[in-house]
Amino acid sequence: MRRGGSGPTPRRRRDEAGAAALVVSITVPVVFLAVAALAIDVSRWYLERQRLQLAADAAALAGVPYMPHDLAAATTRAREVAARNGFTHGADAEVSVSEGEKPAQLEVSVTSTVDNLFGAMIGIDDIDLNASAVADYQGPAPMGSPCNTFGNEPSAGGGSSSARPTGTARGSSPFANCSARPQLWATVEGPQTGKVQGDRYQPRFCEAGGVHGCDAQGVNEEYDPFGYVFLVKVEPAAVNQVVDVQLFDPMFLNTGQTCLLLPSASEFGSTGNANPYVTNADARNRYTRDGSASSDFCTGDSFPGSIGSGELTRMVTSFVMREQVDSQEPTRAPVLRDTGGSECIKQYNGLSPTRSGGGFNRVPAGTFKQGQGGYISELAQTFHNWVSFCRFVPTRSGDYYLQVRSNVSLGGQGTGHIRSGNAAAAALEGNTAAGAGTNSFAIRAVVPAGYERSVAVSGYEHMPIYVNAPSATSTFNLLRVLPGAAGRRISFEFFDAADVTGASGGTVQVVMPSDATYTGQPFPGGCRSVGGTAGAAGRSLTNCTVAISNAANNGQVQSMTIPVPSDYRCDTTSLGGCWYQVVVSFPGAEVTDVTTWDARIEGDPVRLVE
Repeated sequence: MRRGGSGPTPRRRRDEAGAAALVVSITVPVVFLAVAALAIDVSRWYLERQRLQLAADAAALAGVPYMPHDLAAATTRAREVAARNGFTHGADAEVSVSEGEKPAQLEVSVTSTVDNLFGAMIGIDDIDLNASAVADYQGPAPMGSPCNTFGNEPSAGGGSSSARPTGTARGSSPFANCSARPQLWATVEGPQTGKVQGDRYQPRFCEAGGVHGCDAQGVNEEYDPFGYVFLVKVEPAAVNQVVDVQLFDPMFLNTGQTCLLLPSASEFGSTGNANPYVTNADARNRYTRDGSASSDFCTGDSFPGSIGSGELTRMVTSFVMREQVDSQEPTRAPVLRDTGGSECIKQYNGLSPTRSGGGFNRVPAGTFKQGQGGYISELAQTFHNWVSFCRFVPTRSGDYYLQVRSNVSLGGQGTGHIRSGNAAAAALEGNTAAGAGTNSFAIRAVVPAGYERSVAVSGYEHMPIYVNAPSATSTFNLLRVLPGAAGRRISFEFFDAADVTGASGGTVQVVMPSDATYTGQPFPGGCRSVGGTAGAAGRSLTNCTVAISNAANNGQVQSMTIPVPSDYRCDTTSLGGCWYQVVVSFPGAEVTDVTTWDARIEGDPVRLVE
C-alpha cells in the first residue's frame, strides 16, 4: 500500500515476467469495450474517494479536541472514527495522523486499496486511493489559572486531625504567572441573591431594575440551571497519579465581606488546640477579624444587597466532579468516582449568625471551640481551611469537570451540614429557587511531588470571582490562547465590575502573554469596545484599556474584542504558557467585588481548514 496524494495509484499485473510478447490485432469495437469497462472502474474510484474523504473529515474532527497536548489520544480517537466509517487502520486501510501546521491542528490521511473489476483487461489490478483532512480546535479555552490551584491558596490548618488534607498544590517550581495570592476567590451566589450583586448566571432574580439580562418582571434571563464549571486539566505525565481535589472554605458562613462578623483574636489563647483542625495560635488568625494575617483567610462570605426574610434561607453549595468525555461537553460527562468507589458529590449547608435589629450578630468564638455548647465540628473542619473533596486516579489525560451550583436542595447521605451522593446535584436542572448569599472558596488539585506542573485548575466559559484586593490593583490570568487562534479575535465580557470603596472609577486592561512572539501589528493595536449595556460600541481602546465605574457598570456588561496577531506563537509545551492577563486598577480604593468574566475565541471551536 502506498501513501500518496488524493488521486489513484495504478498497479500492473505481476505475472507477465518471461511471457512472450505477442502482437495482437485489436479491432476498434474491442478498444471501445475496454474503455467503457474502465469507465465503470473510474466511477467506482470516485465513489470510494468520497467515502475516504468523509472518513478523513470525521476522523480529524473527532481527534482534534485532544490537540495540542495529546497526539497519542488524538490518533487513537481518529482511527476509531475512521474504522466506524469503514476504514480500519492496519486491516483494509492505512490511517496516518499527525500534527498540522499549527499545534492545535490535526491532519488525518486515509489510504485504501481498491480492486478493479475491468481494469485488469489493460493490466491494472488495483489502485491506492487517498484522502486527507486538517481540523482546527479552539475551544473551550481555560480561564483564570495555569496553576493547579484556582484562587488564593492560604496554608492548611495545623491541627492534629487525620481528616485534615495534606500537601500543597503548587510545589517548588511554580510558573511565572502563578501566585499563591492572586487576590481573588472562586464564588457562587444563591438563587435569591440579586443578580445586580455580581453573579451573572446563578441568581434567579435581579433585585434592581435596569440590570442586564433581566426581563420586566425582574427574572434573570441568563440563569444557567447547570451552574458553573471549573476544569481540572490533566497532562499525560500525570495520568495514573493520584489527584486530590481540595476545596478551601466550601461552606457558606456570613462573615461580612471583610470578615468583621468573626470573633476577636483575644477570644483564642496562644496555646493548645481550639479543635482537631487548628491550634489556638492558628485560630487567632484563621477565625478572627483582627490583624493583617486574618485577611489571608477571609473569603468574604456575606448577604449582599437588601436583606429580606426570604434571603436568610440557608444557601446550599453543591460540588460534583465529572469524568472526561470525548465530546468536551460537561453536561454529558458522567459523575467521577473517587478511589474508594463513591461518587464525587458533596453538598455544604450554609450557616448564618443570628440577626438583631438591622444587622447581624458576630459569630461566637464557641462555634469553633471543641467542647463549647455552640461548637459545630463540620464548620470547624471546613471554615477557612482546606478539605479533601474528590481523590481520584485519572486513566487518561484531558479535562475533568468540577460543577458548582447553588440551586439544589440539601439531600443524600448524612444528617449534618455536609451531605454526599445526592443525585439531584448532578442533574441538568436545579430543584430550588431558595437560598441567598455569596459563598466564596478556592480549589486546588494536589498531586505527588514532581507532578505539580502537569495538572491545572481553571474556569470554563464563565468565571465568577470575588476580588478582595487590599490594594488598588489586581492582576489575574484571563484566557489561554493557543497558536491555532492566530488571526482571530478574543471576545471578552465582564459583568458588574467596579463595586469598590473610595474610588469613582478605574480601568480594565488586557495584557499579552509574556511568552508570546509575533511580527505583525504591535499589540495592543486593534482592541475595541464593542458595547454591552455599559460601554459604547465601535470605539478603539488605547493600550487595550477600558474605563469602568460603578455608575456605568453596576449590573451591566462591558464587551471588548482583542485581536490575536496573524503569526502569533507561544509556549504550548507548558501549562503556564499562552495566557492573556487582565489588570484591574482602582486608584485609592479597596476592592471588594463579585464579578463574572466571560471570554472565548471567536469562530467555530472545531472546524475543517483543509
